[in-house]
Amino acid sequence: MSASRNLKSRLVWFLACLSAGAATGMAGAWFTGNTYWYLAIPGALALGWLWVANPDECTPPTTRRAGRAPGDEDVP
Repeated sequence: MSASRNLKSRLVWFLACLSAGAATGMAGAWFTGNTYWYLAIPGALALGWLWVANPDECTPPTTRRAGRAPGDEDVP
């Protein structure tokens, strides 16, 4: 998957979660009059992040070269 396609997919998921949270917040506030329903926006974003996120994309590339472990640069 290319980087631009991955970015587009993540942006679509972000907007979907943002919209779902906003819709829940507006509906709850309209039915009950309580503005705490707008806390559904960060809640939906957090749930979406837990469901969609890929932790492997956050890890740096490996530093192993020529069979050496990281930190073995000074060893002859």
